[in-house]
Amino acid sequence: MNSKQACYVWALACSALLCTIGCKLPSSSTERHKEESASSAAPRNGGDFDLNLNCVIDSIQNPTESFHYSYKKDDPDNPVSQQADVTPNTIDGTATNSGGTRTFKGVKSDRESWQSAWTSLMGISGMSSTIAIVNHSSAMVRGSKGQMNGYEAVQYSIDTSQGNSAELGLYKATLGDGGFEKGTAWVNAKGCPVSLSLDSEMHLNNGTVSRQHYEIQMIKK
Repeated sequence: MNSKQACYVWALACSALLCTIGCKLPSSSTERHKEESASSAAPRNGGDFDLNLNCVIDSIQNPTESFHYSYKKDDPDNPVSQQADVTPNTIDGTATNSGGTRTFKGVKSDRESWQSAWTSLMGISGMSSTIAIVNHSSAMVRGSKGQMNGYEAVQYSIDTSQGNSAELGLYKATLGDGGFEKGTAWVNAKGCPVSLSLDSEMHLNNGTVSRQHYEIQMIKK
């Protein structure tokens, strides 16, 4: 990634309010972000659910219900796979990366084990800039509302080729000529992507192509 692309990605990640992963963000900051994004956002209505990766993070750190969570990033250079059974009092899971697989268990009454467990599930923070590029934009098109993984959710198709002229220019500057993001997300009323599948390609100036595939599942128990 060249310096110009890096600046775009960093700015987008910050504008999405995900630079402080691990902390619940104040509602006033969230509202400021929505206002700043309004000029380029696709038309929204009362039936839309707002995609927010911090919802997943908060659900893991401070669970109020039981669910199975999984996050996967297919990347030749940095593959990540994390999954866990989460309850209001326990987190029991595994995490795999290029260094191998490890298991972990956290108990909420034990602060150290609890923090170690939820920290092991924070791979999702690595896709903050990827989501920031398309979130609140015309690249996200609302589909049907229904049940997904035990949650009432709204389906969105994600396709950067659907962007308006300003967005297309941003996608080209960030992802490179021919780069794209495309996939599907189901978002619940809290903003959690309870099911997401997303492909991303970044075409670099040196002629190489960086490809990633992301998957997220939250299944209510």
